Amino acid sequence: MGDSTNPEPSDNLSSLTAPDGESPRPRGRGRPRKNWTASSTPTHEETTLSSALTTSGSTGQSSQRSNLNIDEVELLLHFAQFTAYSLIDNKPSNGPMLRFWSHSLPRIGLTHHFVLHLAYALAAYHLACHATIDSPENLKYSRMAKHHASLGLSQLTSALSRIDPYNCGAVYIAATLVCYCTFAAGPTGPGDLLVCNLDATHDAGWLPLIYGVRLIREKFDDGVLFSGLMKPFGPDKSQPESEPSLSETLRARCHREGFERLDWEEPLRNLREFVASQTFENSEICLRELDGLILIYEATYGDRDAKFEGSSVNEFAFGWLYRLDKPFINCFQQRNATALVILAYYAVLLRTVEHLWFMDGWADHLLATVRNLVGDDYIVWLQWPTESLRQKM
Repeated sequence: MGDSTNPEPSDNLSSLTAPDGESPRPRGRGRPRKNWTASSTPTHEETTLSSALTTSGSTGQSSQRSNLNIDEVELLLHFAQFTAYSLIDNKPSNGPMLRFWSHSLPRIGLTHHFVLHLAYALAAYHLACHATIDSPENLKYSRMAKHHASLGLSQLTSALSRIDPYNCGAVYIAATLVCYCTFAAGPTGPGDLLVCNLDATHDAGWLPLIYGVRLIREKFDDGVLFSGLMKPFGPDKSQPESEPSLSETLRARCHREGFERLDWEEPLRNLREFVASQTFENSEICLRELDGLILIYEATYGDRDAKFEGSSVNEFAFGWLYRLDKPFINCFQQRNATALVILAYYAVLLRTVEHLWFMDGWADHLLATVRNLVGDDYIVWLQWPTESLRQKM
């Protein structure tokens, strides 16, 4: 995969700005995060200033306790100057999408607080992933992430019940943040299938929001939903990204983004023939969802020459999750082996987005979980996904 656009944290809070036109690479998961609050040895002037401020505070003039929540200030700062870069994927680092995440989204959050809480949560997860696992910093930021995610989700659920043209855009982007937070939190246990949790008595927290977002798209025109600060998500951008050349529009994602192409046609064709031969109650649903997955494969890897001339809507690996129907989710909850095998083939596509820090580890987890759930008769269908995930993307 190509380099991530997520900048690496700096040692000094005063220098937490990314260079124009580029973004340093992030730290790997589990590596110790630098102490960002630590400064270098203070100069004489800094020492004098600190002494003066202390003296001033002791007079009572500045003795009132500050109402600032420094933890939240840190999270907002990190979101605007680091997490925002990690969300634009391969888009230009000076384009409208970066400005949306770094500038517009916090402004939306000032009015719709559930957006701000969810931005805090994602920033905290981002900070946690740069800290050594089980370190005090990792535990601290993970705890903060869960706290703000819970608050944001609760307030968002309330907003969904009174959706209107005023808050529909905020609800739409908040649902996206909930998904990112769910991915960033990582698998909750061996039964976590991302789209549902076999160890829990309720659906994954983010999935009902996906259905809510679908309803929002149906209820509100793009001109309403993507107006004002939400405009970069709409079809008509005031500052459009540079248009790809004709030759690029005829290339699959693997060619444009620089990861290895997989020979997927025969394995997916064989799987489709197998699924089409099934006669259980929801077999037609499984076949329909598999056909949707094949469209994603076509856009991701193209033909043998990595050419693709289909709809760009199928270039997004997350789009398959967005379009899943509830009956197919029920197949997972019933531990239907055919549906689980289809999910294992989706795990291969997730590997192509693991350069996004919040997706790290999900592909291997899903494949391992499916392998533990299906019977011996289905293990043969996991051979190709297993071999594909071993290849370097």
